[in-house]
Amino acid sequence: MKVIAFAATLLLLCGQTYARECVIRVAYPDRERPPYYFGNGAAVPAVAGAGVDLLREAVRSVGCTAQLVRLPAARIKLALISGAVDLAPVDLRDGEQPYSALPMKAGRPDTRRGMRVTAVVYARAADGLPADTNPRHHFKHRTLATNQGSPLGEQLRDEGYKVDDGAPDAYSNMDKVAMGRADGFAISIANVDVMDATVAARHGDALTRLATPMRTSTLWLSASNAYFAGHGAQVESVWNWWGGNAARKLVELLKNYPPPK
Repeated sequence: MKVIAFAATLLLLCGQTYARECVIRVAYPDRERPPYYFGNGAAVPAVAGAGVDLLREAVRSVGCTAQLVRLPAARIKLALISGAVDLAPVDLRDGEQPYSALPMKAGRPDTRRGMRVTAVVYARAADGLPADTNPRHHFKHRTLATNQGSPLGEQLRDEGYKVDDGAPDAYSNMDKVAMGRADGFAISIANVDVMDATVAARHGDALTRLATPMRTSTLWLSASNAYFAGHGAQVESVWNWWGGNAARKLVELLKNYPPPK
């Protein structure tokens, strides 16, 4: 009986040690994109944003803790490729080959285990654009601002649009449009109206969101190839959670970040 009790205790201690050591390094952009990400720079603020809370929830779904790593958007791709981080949100450009592990189905990335995101455009209200303006046509020969290093900016540039991606965060790009240095600001978000109050708080009614989106795409929670090779079942479980819960859970988390007044 003593041997059995000792073995049971040993298994319990091993389980507790494994739980403590189950830490997944999760990268996300180091620039402010309210209400998804707050703060600029490497430090993770106490109030981090709904997007960060969602990443934590995804990792917690497999009994692990997220070690958050803030990086410039362009460096997240390199960190995934090198294995410096384990997971990160990834939005591929059209036709771009996966550079890290994604959920697959029939040889293609499985969109059912991703989260749909929409690229919306904010323009100057003074320009008087009609409500039915199609941004893909209107901005073909105008300047669109995008966040520095964003896949959206790269995608639009591939399509022949004139892109100004010199500013790293959403606030700077809003200001750029308001001051006439760009004609519109394009940003990919999961909830099309979630930034309206933030824009209004900063610029009143000077900027307006066009009703027609610029494009839609899929945001996956991708794993580095190295991490997937060693933790495939765990990553598959995270992907299943992400596809089945991320969009709904994000709506709930956004309620914790009321619009600015």
